[in-house]
Amino acid sequence: MQQSAFLKLPNDFYELVLPEPQQNARLVTVNRSLMDELNCELNDKQLLALASGNLTDDSLINFNLIPLAQKYTGHQFGYYNPDLGDGRGLLLGQWRDQNNQAWEFHLKGAGRTPFSRRGDGRAVLRSVIREYLASEALHGLGVPTTRALAIASSQEQVQREIFEPRASLIRVTPTHIRFGHFEWAASLGKDALDALIAFVIQHHYPELADLPEDEQAGALLKAVCGRTAKLMAKWQAVGFNHGVMNSDNMSIIGETFDFGPYAFFDDFQIEYICNHSDVEGRYAYNQQPKIGVWNCQVLAAAFGQSVTNAEQTAALDHFVQTYNQQYVSEMNAKLGLATQQETDKDLIGDLLVLMDKQRVDFSLFFRRLAKLGHTDENELRRLLSQPEEFEPWFERYHQRVAQEALGEDKRQQRILANNPSIILRNYIAQQIIEAAEVGSFQPLNDWIKALHSPFENHPGLAEFQQPPTPEQKGLQLSCSS
Repeated sequence: MQQSAFLKLPNDFYELVLPEPQQNARLVTVNRSLMDELNCELNDKQLLALASGNLTDDSLINFNLIPLAQKYTGHQFGYYNPDLGDGRGLLLGQWRDQNNQAWEFHLKGAGRTPFSRRGDGRAVLRSVIREYLASEALHGLGVPTTRALAIASSQEQVQREIFEPRASLIRVTPTHIRFGHFEWAASLGKDALDALIAFVIQHHYPELADLPEDEQAGALLKAVCGRTAKLMAKWQAVGFNHGVMNSDNMSIIGETFDFGPYAFFDDFQIEYICNHSDVEGRYAYNQQPKIGVWNCQVLAAAFGQSVTNAEQTAALDHFVQTYNQQYVSEMNAKLGLATQQETDKDLIGDLLVLMDKQRVDFSLFFRRLAKLGHTDENELRRLLSQPEEFEPWFERYHQRVAQEALGEDKRQQRILANNPSIILRNYIAQQIIEAAEVGSFQPLNDWIKALHSPFENHPGLAEFQQPPTPEQKGLQLSCSS
């Protein structure tokens, strides 16, 4: 491992901090699939030392790590907070894979930092398992996301709503730089802002480095807005609800970042709120694209000392255009369509209105749409409380499919390839957590393996491919999740 490239930034962007290691920790799980992808040769002793924050372990003697807590600011629920930073996480260093791509190793649950704001800086087993599950679920679905490499836990107790076992997680991504870093840089002045822009281009958008120098900042802003728009479209298409889309939780490379109270849909509700702390519904499902562009507006304002008004406008327009195109493309794929037509937006919108009205199971409806027109199409219709209301839409859909000239087999293949047979519902995550809390980690490992291939049939998980019971639906979570 190497020291983090983040150390090359001015020291206004970080504080050097040692983690508070867990005592008598054990390695709960290792993401072997990710290890292989990174060509990561760390052994389990080294992984345990890193994941538990025990950086003085003799297995790490040659690593020369310099852990740091990043400083940033951000807008939380619409209000600017100047006092943010890594309050419970530390950048440990970086690993380079066989393609020389650098991957930051970040210890979440590392203990107190200068930015902990009266918190203890620790994490609990429940929350790190939820992040591990969510990040691997999204990765399997093809949604850009940070990922988790390993989890360590111990018998230490941490108080949240109740006392819970302490745990920590190694999060992996090319960069942990957030929109909030640019808000912080803007508050420091143009020199700091330009230093951060240059750093991000060099390490994460190198294709922009060949542009004239006076065009690079505007091009970076536009590229970030485009990636964010694509991410929002993918969230909407897979039925993912983030829960806390503060600007300090937005990745500069367009990845899903900072999992707290999240949820994949059970029944479709267009105004669904997964975070019970979000009393005004700011981060409801139907608000996510709007908040995405709102955060990009905040980012554009932070770039203001280094870009023109025209460049800011162009970047935000790029968000809107990219989102609209990407969303229709994603939804058409779910419907088994290979082309785009002007009327597709209405076809999609009208379907969602019907689904919202009848509270139709989101993932099962799209998966079972492959059965429409076949002998087993009743499996689709049983999801509908009033099937007759869907008949006009089904007729429009048949007409639209006929225009594709794909053939029925191709339609079915496209639907099954773009709609998962399994989805990480909250009740499933809760079952996995409850098993882990009594020392059984097999359900966690089994589900991680399944979530890596969500479009396969998974007959062994057939009970989870049926509509959940009323008691299993709509579990809301708090920010401690």
